[in-house]
Amino acid sequence: MKHSEINGIPCKIRQGLITEKEAVYEMCNFVNKNYPVFGIQLYDEDLRQDIMLDVMEKGRHILHMYNPELGDFFTYFYCFICTFINSRTKKQAAESVREHVNFSECILELEEKADKYNKIDYTSLEVPKVPYSYKRIDPKAFQQAVKELSLNPDEKKVIILALKSSYYLTDDQIKRICKLYNIDKESFYPLIQHCKNTLCEKMETRQKYIKRRNYAYFHHKRCSSIINQLDDNNLTYKLKCLKEEIENKEKKHYKNWNKMNASFEKGFLYLRPSTKTVANLMGICERQVNYYLQSAKRDYEKQEPKLKPS
Repeated sequence: MKHSEINGIPCKIRQGLITEKEAVYEMCNFVNKNYPVFGIQLYDEDLRQDIMLDVMEKGRHILHMYNPELGDFFTYFYCFICTFINSRTKKQAAESVREHVNFSECILELEEKADKYNKIDYTSLEVPKVPYSYKRIDPKAFQQAVKELSLNPDEKKVIILALKSSYYLTDDQIKRICKLYNIDKESFYPLIQHCKNTLCEKMETRQKYIKRRNYAYFHHKRCSSIINQLDDNNLTYKLKCLKEEIENKEKKHYKNWNKMNASFEKGFLYLRPSTKTVANLMGICERQVNYYLQSAKRDYEKQEPKLKPS
């Protein structure tokens, strides 16, 4: 396929001579046969395969975004391939730097201990999942079931706490609650899952803050590594200024990292459904839900001295 034939692809689609799927196939075929045009021969086979996959996935989007008034389709397609290559190269460079820093961190074991990372119990960070097939249930049916159980205030308190803590409940804990209060397991599991489904937006927000925390830690370590490699006795004036700038960046990232760690330790962005969601499932008002939660908190504060080791 020549350049002129590539330029004619949008026109063929408008005339109905070929489908979009066939057009994407022709674009992939052109890249495969004419890869030196894009300079792909300078890179490994993995990059060539990634380009082909990207064209197959985004081919229709490329065709829809093309504007004939701005230039030939070949020029537009060429720019897309070059942009993808540049993005992939930058990503590989960033990953290479990250791997180098991570390797350096493995060597600095004493510094890791100073940061108290060795005290983290990673087993406690695993988020349990509900190993049960999700089946939709009408909340009104659960409300009726709760009324039929004739739960006392303490029992309602436990059910509300279970719904509020749905994201962190294990399968065994759910079974114990169902057995204790004679609740139908097939009805209770979907409600737990319903509460978890309302947390998608909060989960995304939490992941963003975790990435920001990890970003601050990565650059704190990166700047520290660069500073340690600079010898004050052999630095020119410009390098001394550069070192001061890097030291300021290191302090800023270290401060942000500690600040976000402290926020997470205080319960920042706990994943729990809204009071309104729990109130609707229980068939009570939000004020009652808040009352039960405050009551549970007071009960815990009374028992807290007894729970602490003497």
